[in-house]
Amino acid sequence: MESILANELSPSTLIGDAEKSKTNFAKDAPKINRYSLADSADVMNANMDYHIEVITRDDKHRVLKFLRRFFFRDEPLNHSIELIPEGENSTCLELEDYCSKSSLENNLSLMAVSSSGAIVGILLNGKLESCDEDEPEYIASCDNPKFKKILRLLHHVDRQVTTSGKFKNQNVLEIKIISVDTNWRGKGVAKALVEKATEIAREHDFHVMRADCTSMFSGKLCERLGFEAIYRLNYSDYVDEDRKPIFTPAFPHTAIITYVKRL
Repeated sequence: MESILANELSPSTLIGDAEKSKTNFAKDAPKINRYSLADSADVMNANMDYHIEVITRDDKHRVLKFLRRFFFRDEPLNHSIELIPEGENSTCLELEDYCSKSSLENNLSLMAVSSSGAIVGILLNGKLESCDEDEPEYIASCDNPKFKKILRLLHHVDRQVTTSGKFKNQNVLEIKIISVDTNWRGKGVAKALVEKATEIAREHDFHVMRADCTSMFSGKLCERLGFEAIYRLNYSDYVDEDRKPIFTPAFPHTAIITYVKRL
């Protein structure tokens, strides 16, 4: 694939029909679902159960505390550029603002809460807004040079995906962040969160769900839940002016892939 300069918009790399995944593949808060991990064939501890709640502004402190512990440090792009400084209480304020402003007050985001009251999983969602600017103001005004790199990559991908006008005049629910407590991973929490989000998206008359997956694991989850891969950008092809990759996440995270699911 031809290398893509980070400050240029190259022709889109939409995945053609022959390359698309063939996997057969979902303020009044929606009803709360309760799940028992005993429902999964992989579960070893039947006493670990949880329920799903809609995130409200009152949950902001708890949600950000969870994200600081699990997502901010684990996410492949964050880790690749060392976005979060060393130290147990360190964070990226620009990333916190990004999470708060776009996803914590719209009644579209969800959290999985254990029977003891602890958050064990987070799914941040938002309504995707169209943007035709070369560099939106929120990127230009970002004072954190590392986080600005991530914002520019996400904006580049968005422009490539929407260049064809494929989702014009459609309501798109964007999955922004998926994160699960390390002690609860592999037990169906992320799957339950996305399935509940699918219910909510249909109730709110969204036409499409979309996720730009920077991690191979979130991409595999989307595939299992019936999402279709429509765009791929290898990190090795997204380069700076010296033709050096801007992001070099550890294997197996080799690309950012856009997945969509029509509702």
